[in-house]
Amino acid sequence: MKICILSNSHSTNDVRLYHKLGQSLTSLGEVYMVSTNGLVNRGANPYQSVVDATSPVKALPQLYTRAKSKKPDLVICVEPLTMLAGIWLKRSLGCKLIWDVHEFFADAHAERYSFLFRPFVKHFYLALMRFLASRAHAVIAVNQEILNQLFPRNPKAKNLLVLPNYPVKHVWDSDPVIPAGLKQLSTMRFDLIYTGGLTRDRGIFKILKCATLLKNDFPRLKILIIGKFHDPAIQDEFNDGINTFNLNAVIYYQEWIPPEKIGLLLKCSRFGLWLFNPKNKRMRLATPLKVLEYMAAGLPVISIKTPLMKSLIEYNDLGKLGSYQSRNIASNIAKLLKMPQSEYDAMRQRCLDISESRFNWETLEPKLFALIKHIT
Repeated sequence: MKICILSNSHSTNDVRLYHKLGQSLTSLGEVYMVSTNGLVNRGANPYQSVVDATSPVKALPQLYTRAKSKKPDLVICVEPLTMLAGIWLKRSLGCKLIWDVHEFFADAHAERYSFLFRPFVKHFYLALMRFLASRAHAVIAVNQEILNQLFPRNPKAKNLLVLPNYPVKHVWDSDPVIPAGLKQLSTMRFDLIYTGGLTRDRGIFKILKCATLLKNDFPRLKILIIGKFHDPAIQDEFNDGINTFNLNAVIYYQEWIPPEKIGLLLKCSRFGLWLFNPKNKRMRLATPLKVLEYMAAGLPVISIKTPLMKSLIEYNDLGKLGSYQSRNIASNIAKLLKMPQSEYDAMRQRCLDISESRFNWETLEPKLFALIKHIT
C-alpha cells in the first residue's frame, strides 16, 4: 500500500504527522509526507518532501501534483484546504481519502472576527467543513466534540474515529543530539515551563503576573516559555512587562525548537504550565498535547479547573488546578514549589505511570489500523 499525507502548513517533521501517523503507517506500506515546509528525506520510510509555495492556497496544485506522482492508495489530509487536493486525487486516482481533523477550525477562524459576526462566520465555516467531510471515506478527530460538530446526526458512525493527540512513548530518546541553540538552556534547571501558542487567552500575561507575585518568596525562580507570538503587539506588551516588572532573571524565552527536541527542555523542568481562558470553548473542551507531553516527561501540571482537566489532573492527583486568576494560579504554584521532595517524586511517578499505561500513541494504533482496514 502507498499512503500520502498532505499538509499546507505543518512541517514534514511535525510530531503528529511524522512521529505518529507517518511512523505508524510504515507498517502498512510506503508513506509519503508532502508539505510546504520541513525536512526532506528521500532515503527512508516515511519519506518527506516539500513543495515551494508562497501561500497555503497556491500550494494546493503542487501538493496535488506531487501526491499524484506517487499514485497513492490512501491519502490523508490535515487541513480543510488540503481536502480540496485530496478530493481531486480521489476522483483522478480512485484512492481512499481520510481527513485528520486536529483542531476546532470553525471556532478558531470565527475568533478573528468581532463578537457580533462570530456566530455567522462559524456557521458558514462549519457548513464548508461538513461538505468536505462528506467527501472523505473516513474522518479522524482528536476528540469527540469535533466529530459532534461535523456529523451532528451520526457522530459515532463506523467511518469516524477519535484519535487523541497522545505522545509517542520515548519519542525524545530517539535522537540524543542537542542542537547548538539549545545547549545552554539544556544545562539549566527551571521551576516552571510553558510550551504552546503565546496569546492573551492562553494566559501569557498571567504568567508574568504570577512571576511578579512569586519572585520575592522564591528568589531563584526560573520560568521557561517556549512558543511563538502571532501578534506583534502582544509580543511587544510581553517584552515591556518583563522589563517593567524586572523579570529578566526569572523569565527565559525560546521562540521555537524542533518538535522532537522539546523533551530536552521538559526534562530540565519541574512543573508544566497550561493556562487558558475557560470562557474560550475550544480550549476548554480540548486535551492539549502539551499537557500530555508534560506528563510523559514526568512533570506535574498546573492548570485551570474545568470538567475535562478535573477528570485528568485532579482525579489522578497529577498536579494542581485553580481559577483563571493570577493570585490563585500563583498560590497553586507556591504550594507545589514548597512540596516535600518525597511528595513531588510520588506525583512525578504518577505522571510517568499514567502516560506509560494510558496516554500514549501506541495504545491508539490498533484503532487506526482497524479504520483503514474498514475503508480499504
